[in-house]
Amino acid sequence: MTNTHRCYVEIDTAALTHNVNRLREFVPDTKIMGVIKANAYGHGMTVVANHLCNLVDEFAVTSVEDVERLHANGIKKPLTLLSAQFVSADLMWFAENCIRPVIYDYEQLNALKLIESHVTLDVWLKVDTGMGRLGFSTDELPRVYDVVESINGIRSVSLMTHLANADQPTLPANDTQFSMFDAVIESAKNLNQTYKDISVLNSAGIVAFANNAFDCVRPGLLLYGISPQLGLSFFKLNLKPVMQFKSVVISVRRMPAGTGIGYGGTYTLDHDSRIAYVACGYGDGYPRHAPSGTTVSVNGFLVPLVGRVSMDMLAVDIGELPVHVGDSVTLWGHENPIEDVAEAAGTIAYELACNIAQRVTRLSI
Repeated sequence: MTNTHRCYVEIDTAALTHNVNRLREFVPDTKIMGVIKANAYGHGMTVVANHLCNLVDEFAVTSVEDVERLHANGIKKPLTLLSAQFVSADLMWFAENCIRPVIYDYEQLNALKLIESHVTLDVWLKVDTGMGRLGFSTDELPRVYDVVESINGIRSVSLMTHLANADQPTLPANDTQFSMFDAVIESAKNLNQTYKDISVLNSAGIVAFANNAFDCVRPGLLLYGISPQLGLSFFKLNLKPVMQFKSVVISVRRMPAGTGIGYGGTYTLDHDSRIAYVACGYGDGYPRHAPSGTTVSVNGFLVPLVGRVSMDMLAVDIGELPVHVGDSVTLWGHENPIEDVAEAAGTIAYELACNIAQRVTRLSI
């Protein structure tokens, strides 16, 4: 049976390679932990992991289920578990499969104390320097380190923190976090506490603060060719979008001025025009809250969305452009940057990419 819903995503693996190479220009001497959580930000975890396997040093995911999915597809790369809960019985499996869990609270620490002495496990400790999310406080960290280091089954301890405002690099809060983290490092030296790897920077941090790369960086958006900085395009960063969210025109109608378009009649034509209907809606992951005027690319022409987005379709005003049923539409991608769509919809590119629905076919090119 032919798939009659014409909405799909193209995943450009050559763009992935380009973006990793560009990333290494920012931090040439630093290990890269490719973040492929949330189904690789909607790009398809196994497709992305297979392609990046020989291009990055390790991967980061958020759950044991992610690990099992990767292993089921033959991907056996060192992994960091960023925010997974676990029990002591899981730790042997972590050790056997090169998985480094991030330890960020006392419940995890208590599970770690029960590790069997013959296990050799590597772990991360997370310190909260101002994100206000997961992690031990800077005051708690030295004591936590001593506890972890005293456990016989622990082979190495690494340290990470997370920046809350790296996408706005001029904010003083960034300086505050770096100062706090520098104090943590200095304290560790004074206490003869040794960390195997130190990691601070996410994608936005890599662009803004590459001199603070330490041992390992954790890029997500950068890998996928999406700018992590507010007001800075992928083009200016010399990135290539990996995701092309595409569909086709399924109907074209000439409509007179005064016609209400879509549910609720929230948009009324103020001129005679032609309206093209596109096989993509919020059921596919296109944001329902995208307002009229949000750009859509049809045959390479940027045209405005009009009216409310429906579950399975949306409408655009094509005027007298040469557009016909079956013509190609790019919801976001090279012709219509995801950053621009996100800004118009009052959200962030992360959300748009991650919200692509399961029913949308993903094609590697």
